[in-house]
Amino acid sequence: MEIAVPVIRALLVGVFAVAGIAKLADLEGSRAALAAFGVPGRFAPPAGTALPIAEVAVAALLVFNATARAGAGAAVVLLTAFCLGIANAIRNGVTPECRCIGQFHSEPADSRTLIRNGALAGLAAVALFGSS
Repeated sequence: MEIAVPVIRALLVGVFAVAGIAKLADLEGSRAALAAFGVPGRFAPPAGTALPIAEVAVAALLVFNATARAGAGAAVVLLTAFCLGIANAIRNGVTPECRCIGQFHSEPADSRTLIRNGALAGLAAVALFGSS
């Protein structure tokens, strides 16, 4: 675990930093994606702004040993929320554009997206519980 946790943290920093910064560069797309996932109209704009800020904050927390557990816990929460949203979309037979990495990469949310986010949530849990 001594080597695995720092590697996992570095991976998560990259994922969250790139995703958050890309969404900040495309706030309209971020807001539209949340609306497509079913966030009610009046909540989508503030949530579409808060999400990338939260992602960048998670990345920053994961960088430092003193805040890494909090960052890993926040990553688990965010990734679990993403999984629930994707699973709900799949259950309802819709495949909204994920916009996981903002304007840099967008694809319909499907089972692969769910698996990827589930795997990242699992890695975040390892970072959370494997940290000292």
